[in-house]
Amino acid sequence: MKQIRQPIALLLMLLLFGFSQSLLAAEKFAIAADGAQPMAQIVKLAGIAPYFHIYDINGKQLEVLANPHLDLEYGIGPAAAATLADRGVTVLVARRVPGPKMEEVLKERGVRIVRRLGTVQDVVNELRE
Repeated sequence: MKQIRQPIALLLMLLLFGFSQSLLAAEKFAIAADGAQPMAQIVKLAGIAPYFHIYDINGKQLEVLANPHLDLEYGIGPAAAATLADRGVTVLVARRVPGPKMEEVLKERGVRIVRRLGTVQDVVNELRE
């Protein structure tokens, strides 16, 4: 019985490790910023951020997206959250937790929120470590 359990336990550990590695590789970070440059400040309110810098887990820039929803009368945050999720973003970096409507969309779409101060480059440096 012991001989059977050990290979099964090892197989489960390998499957879990492989699964977690594939999840990690799929991480995409959107950093809510006040400008298009790497030295742009991380903004307080992600929903009305002028730009979203999108990076992979290794700190490779994938795109800088100008917030296409800033001209909306209302619902800017939820619309921005949906756009980021549609682009495959899994983590949103901002100075504060978004408003309740944006936060709800992010949670529904499986996007985690991380609070950071500083610049886009500061977050990129963290990713590269």
